[in-house]
Amino acid sequence: MSKKPPYFTQARFDGKCAETGAAIKKGDRIAYYPATKQVFSEQSKQADELRGQEFARSWRMADADY
Repeated sequence: MSKKPPYFTQARFDGKCAETGAAIKKGDRIAYYPATKQVFSEQSKQADELRGQEFARSWRMADADY
């Protein structure tokens, strides 16, 4: 199992969002979770959560138990 944290990247292949089932096209911005090898579209709740985590880290905010 991978210990890498989730991150945003560009899709290298066409696929489907693991949460919403939305189509993902090659080149779309996606949230990738290496531990589970799942991809999520920009509109998914998982991607929104990841954006929040990145924002909090960039501003060195304390974890507020989100």
